[in-house]
Amino acid sequence: MKKLYTNIVLVLMAALTMTTFTSCDKDSDLAYDLDGIWQGTIVGDYYSDRYGVTRTDYDTEICFHQDGAFSRGGTGYEIDRESWSGITQRFNFVWRVNNGRIYIEYDDGYRVIIRDFETYYMGGNMRFRGYFDDYDTGQPMASFNLVKVAQRYSYANDLVSNDSITVTKD
Repeated sequence: MKKLYTNIVLVLMAALTMTTFTSCDKDSDLAYDLDGIWQGTIVGDYYSDRYGVTRTDYDTEICFHQDGAFSRGGTGYEIDRESWSGITQRFNFVWRVNNGRIYIEYDDGYRVIIRDFETYYMGGNMRFRGYFDDYDTGQPMASFNLVKVAQRYSYANDLVSNDSITVTKD
């Protein structure tokens, strides 16, 4: 009986060890890479669809807050700044990565899907580029190219900035 009990305990410990140390899936890896603040441009019909304007010279900042190191999503915000007037608009959102796509739902009801994206390093900076599609119709809206300007470590609740930008704590 003692031998059976010992064997059961060993099997349970082995199973627990395997589930504890297995690697993350691709979607949670992508979510981990997104965690932080990104700045750059969005080119296409995104701003006209979003704001009803024909001008496209906006600067955009998007912040992804991952809900934990192994989460597939979280919360965030987007700030769009009109280059010609300096007027800014900010929207909060929830996001998730599912099957290699990023689904974003803004607090005002606007929704987009980010597809065919990649994160990569260039010149020592992490970059993020891809395409925005309309959430409801799937129609392409815009392309984007962003640079990571700050890494957010979810577990510490701090932002760590690159040398070029000073970012304050949330």
